[in-house]
Amino acid sequence: MGKGILVLGSSFGGFNAALHLRKLLGGEHDVNVVSSDPLFTFLPSLPWVVAGMTDPAGVQCPVEPRFRNNEIHYATDVIVRVDPEKHEAVGKNGVYGYDYLVAATGSELDFDAISGLGPYKGFTHAVFTVEQAVMARDALRALLEKGSGTIILGNAQGASCLGPAYELAMIIEAVLRKRRIRNKFRIVFFTNEPHLGHFGLGGFGAMTGMLEDEFADRGIEYRVNAKIASVTKEQVELEGGEKLPNDFSIVVPAFYGNHAYMGVEGLANPRGFILADDYLANPKYPNVYAVGVALAIAPPAPTPVPVGVPKTGQMTDVMAMKAAHNIAADIQNGKKTRGKDFGVVCIADAGDTAFLMSANPLFPPRNRLIHKKGVYFHWLKEALAKYYMASVKYGLPMPTF
Repeated sequence: MGKGILVLGSSFGGFNAALHLRKLLGGEHDVNVVSSDPLFTFLPSLPWVVAGMTDPAGVQCPVEPRFRNNEIHYATDVIVRVDPEKHEAVGKNGVYGYDYLVAATGSELDFDAISGLGPYKGFTHAVFTVEQAVMARDALRALLEKGSGTIILGNAQGASCLGPAYELAMIIEAVLRKRRIRNKFRIVFFTNEPHLGHFGLGGFGAMTGMLEDEFADRGIEYRVNAKIASVTKEQVELEGGEKLPNDFSIVVPAFYGNHAYMGVEGLANPRGFILADDYLANPKYPNVYAVGVALAIAPPAPTPVPVGVPKTGQMTDVMAMKAAHNIAADIQNGKKTRGKDFGVVCIADAGDTAFLMSANPLFPPRNRLIHKKGVYFHWLKEALAKYYMASVKYGLPMPTF
């Protein structure tokens, strides 16, 4: 009798897990995807949307046609509760049973943790959806038309997706320089990290010095070990008393995993991230796998201000492949592979140049560490974004790392 595999989420982790499961399992078993968003969004391109460098329509496409072409069943729904005892995921529109579950739901943004944070009920912008990026783009345009002001980019206490704030600081600086109005604007970057380039991973060796030099050359002020006290329409106040004018700000909040996983003993930690063993399977419920942001990964060491561990798109793609392999191995009595044995490859764009960072394994000490700067990495990131979207739309081979 065939098995039913349910994938929750259709971004990097869910999309790739579903395709790999179908490839590995053939047509004997059902692969079903339930996602709250029917559109795939290439999230790494959103800082370019904010800067007006990319058309928002070019970073999204519907997922259902690609799934349908691969005989993967798809439904749009919001999952509100997972019951691993009953092997069910409960959505607003239905109940979805499973033999195996892949949790790839991404994150929930914890704007409520800080007074005044967020674009909907607060006074800061965000960059995790196309809607948020367009709101930030329009606000930035209005400030540039005004002719002067303070631009704030930052990572709040507990934040884990730290790269976008770095990228935005440098990309916006490059835009201002290109327009010959750089001298009219103050750019301030703050982060919860103990030093630049920590990235929740203990650092990338010489990247700290490279970023310090880059920020100095670009005239970008920075604060480390920073915590936000509060945000108002007029100012962003950091703990310690510093008050920055809030003419325009984008702040990365801390994440939840997903509230649907909370309250189930042994399934998730208190913030809703799925607990998993070295094979990406939950120890108590071994038919539940987690990939990407949904996976709980402990920081390598404590920091003065809480810093989470990032899960980049590339890392998530690798996890999705490994989770699919291990589910197929469970079903077919094959050999499983260690899901947490992976490194990271990242291109941090700076508008007119970019930084390539690669580390293996993820945490130090490492067997390999690469950090380079060059305009060709900017071009590479542009090419990768276009190819990845073409892969999602037209079925081209997905990039592998």
